[in-house]
Amino acid sequence: MMPLDRFLSDFGGRRAILSLGGLYAATGLIWPLTQVGDRLSLSDALIVAVLVGGSGIVLLYGGYRLPRTDIHPTFFTTIAGWCLRAIGVIVGVLLFISLVGQQSDPVTNALILSALAGVAGFGAGTHDARAKTRAYVLEQRNQELQATQAKLEETVDRLEASEQRYQTLTENFPNGVVALLDDELRHTLVAGQGLEETEYNPDELRGKRIHEVYPPETVAVIEPHYRATLEGESTVFELNVQEHTFEVRAHPLTTAGTDEDAVLVMTQDITNRKTREQELTNRVRQQQVVADLGQLALETDDLDELMREATRRVTTALEIEYCKVLDLDEQADELLLREGVGWDPGLVGEATVSAVEDDSQAAYTLKSDRPIVVEDLETETRFSGPDLLRTHGVRSGISTIVGPSDDPWGVLGAHDTDPQVFSEEDVTFVQSVANILAEAIERHQYQDELERSVANLKESNKRLEQFAYAASHDLQEPLRMVSSYLQLIERRYGEAFDEDGKEFLEFAIDGADRMRGMIDGLLAYSRVETSGEPFETVDLDAVFEGAREDLQMQIARNDATITTESLPSVRGDSDQLRQVFQNLVSNGIRYSGDEPPSIHVSADRNGSEWVVSVRDEGIGMDPDETEHIFDIFTRLHSRDEYDGSGVGLAVCERIVERHGGEIWAESEPGDGTTFSFTLPAVDERTG
Repeated sequence: MMPLDRFLSDFGGRRAILSLGGLYAATGLIWPLTQVGDRLSLSDALIVAVLVGGSGIVLLYGGYRLPRTDIHPTFFTTIAGWCLRAIGVIVGVLLFISLVGQQSDPVTNALILSALAGVAGFGAGTHDARAKTRAYVLEQRNQELQATQAKLEETVDRLEASEQRYQTLTENFPNGVVALLDDELRHTLVAGQGLEETEYNPDELRGKRIHEVYPPETVAVIEPHYRATLEGESTVFELNVQEHTFEVRAHPLTTAGTDEDAVLVMTQDITNRKTREQELTNRVRQQQVVADLGQLALETDDLDELMREATRRVTTALEIEYCKVLDLDEQADELLLREGVGWDPGLVGEATVSAVEDDSQAAYTLKSDRPIVVEDLETETRFSGPDLLRTHGVRSGISTIVGPSDDPWGVLGAHDTDPQVFSEEDVTFVQSVANILAEAIERHQYQDELERSVANLKESNKRLEQFAYAASHDLQEPLRMVSSYLQLIERRYGEAFDEDGKEFLEFAIDGADRMRGMIDGLLAYSRVETSGEPFETVDLDAVFEGAREDLQMQIARNDATITTESLPSVRGDSDQLRQVFQNLVSNGIRYSGDEPPSIHVSADRNGSEWVVSVRDEGIGMDPDETEHIFDIFTRLHSRDEYDGSGVGLAVCERIVERHGGEIWAESEPGDGTTFSFTLPAVDERTG
């Protein structure tokens, strides 16, 4: 037993479903309220509440209704397992996306998608549990039948001495036939209810050998078994007679009062049982196909490979001749035979079907939000069928939309050359395969859009970096000239200015100095990616000591206290990480308020990352401002209160992002600020 199954068995499947529903319902109602105005707008919070809370209510209601369904309680754990595995797959996909890219709001995405996945898992699990319930009920009935059969055999053994007892038994044998044959395979006794559906009459069979009443193909099946029984060997075999299937049990006997050998034959009509077994086998096979295709959809990025495998598996599972995937063009006028099985060579990838003509089954399917089932195309009145179907002798089939009904991607069709009645399970199976294709196509399209967006963003960032570097570099020379001439005017003509003139000159010099600081900051910001060194193992203790030495004069001038815990080794650029420490510690000193600055640096391990924190006890800030302070040139205070260019924290953010981490601030007014950032830990196996 798998660990998840063992846990659900101990905890209880229905309890697990109700717990999931309660968790999502509570989360959907409470969590958005805590995020309104901070991370979510009111409309976004309402959407989260409806999707997450609604999914939780669906799970609660479904779990509450389970005892009133036809599902056996043993298989409640099956439904819970589907829910948890579906949630696990979605969470795994989101984690993967988080590792290879960025999400605007991973927590909200995880809540919504995992809640919807839980509901989808509940639906799939319910279907699976019903199938297992039917198999369980069938198995119970088979066991009961076998027990009845065993009791019957015991009864027959007790009645061997009396032919009258045989007669009584045979006349009351339900849904079957009891016969007694002598050593020449002649019927001496025939009775029972199993012959009512056949052309044989018990009275006509008595006294006749099997060769005289049964066709040669039937005799060829039963005679070897009867001969073996006369030799003392009991046999069991199946016999097909006029669309009925019988289970035949032959037992050796000695005729009462004589030494003659005989054969006691008990025949049970098992047609319905065989039909149910075949239906159950088909359902299990179809469910396995859906599971295999779902796994393939997660593993492959090749849509054509998935479509080829889907069409092949559908034809095998339904025992039909044709299957196709039609791709709707951008104008929604034609459908291309993208993939298929059974069609004439050269048609796949070339043949097209009208998406608008009235005689096209595909066009009719596109207009419907439910699968279209055709039992016999020759008697069909809704459409006559396109050339593709008529030229291949198609008579029956199932077709359904791939994708949403209001914006379909195409059509999945399964067809056969014989008229055929399809069950609801067959239709659901085709729809499930179409859903898998739709999800894979949507994911593929999303991945393509994401890759294009990332490529465009990289190109845009590259151009912006080039522009920022060129602009700031080109501004240096005229700014130096402005500063030089302002200083020259101050030295030569400063005494000639009145008070207003001197004040204006000071403003001009100060503005030029601030402009130089902003240009230097912009240069530093634009060079983070281009001027960085390759990553290597870096000792953060040594890096921090270097930053403290750079700030020695500022520390001494402000009587600052700097404390640090033992810092780890990480993968990174030592010069850039030194700049991060320098900027954060300098900020802590600058915004210390009236008290002497006190700053503490620490680090904590979090999986494959280290979380480094720089904590000060300064003036703090409003928590709503913590997301904006990393924007370039953003300042929370006027220059009269605190100096600075507004670039330092933006540079820190770019450096941390270059290292694959993130940086954030936690603060309250008057209670200090803690800046934290993540860095990749050193792999102990490689150093």
